[in-house]
Amino acid sequence: MGIDHTNIDHASMRKSGQAIHDEGGEFGPAVKRTSDQLGPLVPYFGNPDSDEAARIFRRGQDGHPGFDDAYETLSEAVRNLTESYKAIGDAVEAMSANVKAGEWASMMDKNGYLKDLLEFAERKDEPIAVPSTPVRRD
Repeated sequence: MGIDHTNIDHASMRKSGQAIHDEGGEFGPAVKRTSDQLGPLVPYFGNPDSDEAARIFRRGQDGHPGFDDAYETLSEAVRNLTESYKAIGDAVEAMSANVKAGEWASMMDKNGYLKDLLEFAERKDEPIAVPSTPVRRD
């Protein structure tokens, strides 16, 4: 028959969004550890200002990028990926909330009692009449 894609478990979606956030929280520090290990090695790749082999390796040649450009491109990609984890997690959580709100609207159309209850909850309170009967004192 197939899968019913209209049946959405909002708690599961929220958990999935949080799991994506958590993955991003683990990904960023893991990459940073690797980057921190590589950073101190860069000076050993030679001085591109005084060594031709180091210049070619670090800055590239004949239109081919060198290590420095590749490292910067990779660093930018990692930053983008880390930010993407957050944005995707936020989007999954927002989808859950939006679909849930849409389901409430749909339920209100189908269920007269729910519609009446929501209308009652949203009504403006009317002023309460206070009797003005004089009090007799004996």
